[in-house]
Amino acid sequence: MDHDLLADLGGQFDETIGSVESREAVLDAICAAEATAVVTTAAYGEGHKGLMRAGEVDASRAMAINVDGLRHVLEAAQEAGVDRVVTTGSSVVFGPADNYPEGRVDESGARRPRTIYGLTKLLGEDLIQYYRDRHGMDACSIRLPIVLGPGLWYQGAASAISGVIGGAAPGVRHQVQFHDLPIDLMHVGDVARAVVAALVSAKPLDAIYHINGFSARLSQISAAASALVPGYVVDHQVTPPANTFPLMDDGRFRRQFDFVPEYDLDGLLRAQINGASA
Repeated sequence: MDHDLLADLGGQFDETIGSVESREAVLDAICAAEATAVVTTAAYGEGHKGLMRAGEVDASRAMAINVDGLRHVLEAAQEAGVDRVVTTGSSVVFGPADNYPEGRVDESGARRPRTIYGLTKLLGEDLIQYYRDRHGMDACSIRLPIVLGPGLWYQGAASAISGVIGGAAPGVRHQVQFHDLPIDLMHVGDVARAVVAALVSAKPLDAIYHINGFSARLSQISAAASALVPGYVVDHQVTPPANTFPLMDDGRFRRQFDFVPEYDLDGLLRAQINGASA
């Protein structure tokens, strides 16, 4: 990354520079922090490519970080006596949406990834299950939808949606090429709240969870942004999707943790548009 997304929080936390590719470095960091729980969100990205595109470009690096890197974190946590590990998975473990029945898919849905990134996330879930079964570790993978909000630095599906939101200004005509199928979306703040909810829960964790903020089509996002910003026009050229995924049923997570996202579509747009104009 070319910029530090946590620069404004400098001095409020300790920082160790390293890589999950080094098991020893991870173990040292866990021990130095005297950690009792671990969150890992490490994933391979190259420049401003999206995570899926980066995985297709360099499968070896994606495997090294997304799979072996997670294994190193789990090994180090187990050696250090850390009982709880939470990692971020993804809906990309699923296959194309038309391979599934209509409606939403819960955590038991068949995993049939068609990308290297999706494959690495599937293997990561298997690692989580292995450490639960062999070592009794209270570990879980939280499958994320497309994440929106401040700090998005890469180009992928989220960037097309963020472009519609970030371009909202009176008199602006924004052009975008994207499909118009419904997709699961979540504000990054709600993602963080969900991860913390799992991290601090007094209840044992399940191996896999779905989380989601809301679902919408790009046409709905465009219309809502135009309604909030008079004079803003979105020229949406509907194109075939590069990938499709089934919508996720996040009922298990909501019930177990009494979790309710703070941001719906309107709330996310207001936060992003007002933040951009502040």
